[in-house]
Amino acid sequence: MKTTDKAHLDNLLPEAQGIVEKSDRERIEYIENDKWIPYPRANQILEKMDALLRAPNRSRMPNLLVVGDSNNGKTSVVKTFCRNHPPTDGLLGDAYPVVYVQAPPVPDERRFYDEIFSVLMVPFRHRDAPSQKLDDIKYYFEKIGTRMLIVDEIHNVLSGSMIKQRAFMNALKNLGNKMMIPIVLVGTKDALVATSTDMQISSRFKPIRLPLWKLDMEYAQMLASIEQTLPLKRPSNLTSKELGSEIHRLSEGQIGEIVSVVSEAAVMAIKNGTERITMKEIKACEFILPSQRRTLAELEVV
Repeated sequence: MKTTDKAHLDNLLPEAQGIVEKSDRERIEYIENDKWIPYPRANQILEKMDALLRAPNRSRMPNLLVVGDSNNGKTSVVKTFCRNHPPTDGLLGDAYPVVYVQAPPVPDERRFYDEIFSVLMVPFRHRDAPSQKLDDIKYYFEKIGTRMLIVDEIHNVLSGSMIKQRAFMNALKNLGNKMMIPIVLVGTKDALVATSTDMQISSRFKPIRLPLWKLDMEYAQMLASIEQTLPLKRPSNLTSKELGSEIHRLSEGQIGEIVSVVSEAAVMAIKNGTERITMKEIKACEFILPSQRRTLAELEVV
């Protein structure tokens, strides 16, 4: 096994420094666990959401639409926001400032409200009228101090007829009006189509995009941030032209894939004792491009 590089260890994040001398199994488990990797566009979205959370209540609350390709960090960003604003216990009762739900697989107002009840873990009746469910949600939101609703997978709305799409989006608009809280929608680029069913709705949800990564300085900074989280004993220099370009090619610019490529290569570096990621470790993992996986999946369906 190669010797430890002290200068490299000093550059690791404190959590990674604390585990770098642990067993191989512990280090591999650490690498395979989800970790938040900050980067400028994600921080920008988090700042916008913080501003929305602080906005005073009014009849027409500002909202946000977070748009990006699959596996490009949308859900990771909003879940990080939820972790930054967790439920708390207080003298006056529990506070649940941010409620995160997923849109139902089809645009169904009742199922959407039931999903909110399920997340809040409060009793509800499936057969209640939507108007009654909405009143109940308002009651619970006020009781627990909810100040923001996040709805992920909003592109699911497109799986229904145009009439159902409009009805669902109008239900979202009415919910925001009744609660006087901001709503953050999250989805793929199809979410732009979902919110365009009505001019009032599209004007309320200002889109912000998470684009695919390009081979630029911001991408290099992100790779450097990822390397600081890896409990390897020697530097990998992921920002080098050779490694950076290969990671970008294999990931096709999707941050979820970037993290997967680096993580699998880091595990390989621990297993083979090199303690650093090189082209050898990356090639040994035998990655399949995301577009190739989609093509294979489509062929299997056919």
